[in-house]
Amino acid sequence: MKRFRYFQPEDLSEAFNLMEEFQGKARYIAGGTDVLVRIRQKDLRPEALISLRRIEALDGIEVNGNLTIGGMVLLRDLERDEGIYSDYPALSQAVRVLANPQVRNVATIGGNLCNAAPSADCAPPLMVMEAELHLEGPSGRRTVPMGEFFKGPGETCLKPFEIMRSISIPPAPPRTGMAFKKIGRVTQDLAIVNAAALLVMEGSVCRTCRLAVGAVAPVPLRLGRVEQMIEGEEIGPELLREVEMMVREEVKPISDVRSSEEYRREVAGVLVRRTIGQALSGARGRRQGTSRKRPGASPGKEVKERDRVKAPESGAPESGFRRTVHFVLNGHEVAEEVESHKTLLDTLRSRFQLTGIKEGCGHGECGACTVLVDGKNVDSCLCPSFEVDGKSVTTVEGLIGEGNKLHPIQESFIANGGVQCGFCTPGMIMSAKALLDENEDPGDEEIRRAISGNLCRCTGYVQIVESIGRAAQEMKRTSGEEA
Repeated sequence: MKRFRYFQPEDLSEAFNLMEEFQGKARYIAGGTDVLVRIRQKDLRPEALISLRRIEALDGIEVNGNLTIGGMVLLRDLERDEGIYSDYPALSQAVRVLANPQVRNVATIGGNLCNAAPSADCAPPLMVMEAELHLEGPSGRRTVPMGEFFKGPGETCLKPFEIMRSISIPPAPPRTGMAFKKIGRVTQDLAIVNAAALLVMEGSVCRTCRLAVGAVAPVPLRLGRVEQMIEGEEIGPELLREVEMMVREEVKPISDVRSSEEYRREVAGVLVRRTIGQALSGARGRRQGTSRKRPGASPGKEVKERDRVKAPESGAPESGFRRTVHFVLNGHEVAEEVESHKTLLDTLRSRFQLTGIKEGCGHGECGACTVLVDGKNVDSCLCPSFEVDGKSVTTVEGLIGEGNKLHPIQESFIANGGVQCGFCTPGMIMSAKALLDENEDPGDEEIRRAISGNLCRCTGYVQIVESIGRAAQEMKRTSGEEA
């Protein structure tokens, strides 16, 4: 990977000053799941990356009339937020099918939008909910309607050095239903087509209709003409057939490696019709909002203070190219000088000789390099080494107990034939560990979702799922006996 400097400002003014210093030759980095891949592919060649992860003003989920989501809120935190699940289900549904658990544990909602992909899964639900984006730069703050943010593939209305500070969503009226649907080639792939719908019903008549689709135009698209056709009408099979036909005329898809223009056009109509149907069902079952006050801190970002490693005080500022990071590695406090362009995968394999971690795709898709950072499973190939400073990191080697006793998950993989060539197995085990730490009795579907970011190229997943399920039962039994 190209060498670059890496900075971690503590507030917005520091971030803006750094951007001005590099005069357009630096890039902001949020979760890094897109930026680092593009650097590795040589599509980007920044002189510096400016991390936004330590800026508290960009974090938090709050309700004070409107729902306000910080630009740096993790997708995983949105996925787990019960209030968003119940009151803003279209957004919750979109986040749950975005990429995979490892990516959602580091990727942010602001990053998903600022990347400005026409297929961005968060865009259609935010458009139908008529969200507003609060942007901030050296010249101050401004608010932009969600529908005016995108200008083209990879292009937004952000001015130089601006950051997406937060997203504001108005409360939904009574009798509101909303839904999101997506079609992709495989589970964690980009959308071939995605769609969101929001309906406000009065009896059997639709008073308000908002529809948006993605991956079928240069930008995520509101379907204004279709909305007008539905408003004031009862939604029945004949109207939905007309909607399906009109959607095909409204969208402007292209052919690419994922799909043809013809298929996208055809499936867009079908997907919008199905999304309207799901939203209609939700509207009939909803009589009033259930929003409530939520804590400002994102739940997934809580880390026990005892797990934090304090770096020693130093009078001299550290270089943007090289830094000593202090963290807990498999239960032991360590300090290691690392280079700014090296990922956690590089550091763990080359500096600590922890070769259980494998490098597969290098793009955060295969999961072979999965480790736990503060208890969350992440792709170490997309984690800058600087970002684990003060955190806890666990690799598959760290699961070994006293006397070299294997962890129950490891034993179960061996006993139940969950291991084939072994290349993907360490990552599978670490994702399983993250799941079982959170849910001691998962079902098969929950297990499959938890390992959806881990690919096995040798075989099917039946024995892998069985191994994790049996490990869960063994750990539950052992825990009961100890109690």
